[in-house]
Amino acid sequence: MQTAEYQEVSTLLDTLISPHLTTLALPAVLLAVVTSWLLNGKVLPSLGDQGIALVTPLVEETAKTMWAVALGASLVWTHLGFGLVEGLLEIKRRGTRGIAPGWLALVAHSLLGLLTAGIYGSRGLLAALAAAYLAHAAWNMVVVYCSVRQGKA
Repeated sequence: MQTAEYQEVSTLLDTLISPHLTTLALPAVLLAVVTSWLLNGKVLPSLGDQGIALVTPLVEETAKTMWAVALGASLVWTHLGFGLVEGLLEIKRRGTRGIAPGWLALVAHSLLGLLTAGIYGSRGLLAALAAAYLAHAAWNMVVVYCSVRQGKA
């Protein structure tokens, strides 16, 4: 007899290695990136740091998760791919100064993908989105706070 925890871990592992779910992640990543770029570009110029801390996480977590779910793609791979694109953009934009932020983007979005997939499997879509949003917003608040304190915002 399998426990609920075993079922959750098994389902999460299946999303990491399923070729079908992994293949569908590429279009989900591309759609999430474009959606986020368009929406963040419209909203962020007028909101500044508050937008980065509160709006960007909502836009990005919704885009990644909803495109993955709509296409039947892996949540984890979609989030990881999004983080990879964001990381590469950090390096392109900042040069060598973007390497650390680029790696952090990859790691953070990958962890958000694991969180989203785990909660989605056990609690559903809204709970997964809420948890990912709160975690992402908390992370962005720390980043904004540190940037302001260092005079780089």
